[in-house]
Amino acid sequence: MASKDTFEAFVGIVRDKIDEFSESSAQPNIKIIQSELKEKFDELVKSQGYVSSAEYKALEILARKLEARISKLEELVSQSDAK
Repeated sequence: MASKDTFEAFVGIVRDKIDEFSESSAQPNIKIIQSELKEKFDELVKSQGYVSSAEYKALEILARKLEARISKLEELVSQSDAK
């Protein structure tokens, strides 16, 4: 599904939930709708290749550690080639 189609589908879901909410304005429904929208939005965002900030930070830390390990290995290889 193209990004525009995905976004339009999400907007449609939001509109449907707002319509449901306006028909019956009971307070517990707000939490249910909020939870459902968050789930749908998270799925949409992940399907488009995005990650949460917590996942991003974890990947960034992992990347830094891997870069440090690669640098150390490159240094060891160059030292062994020099001998």
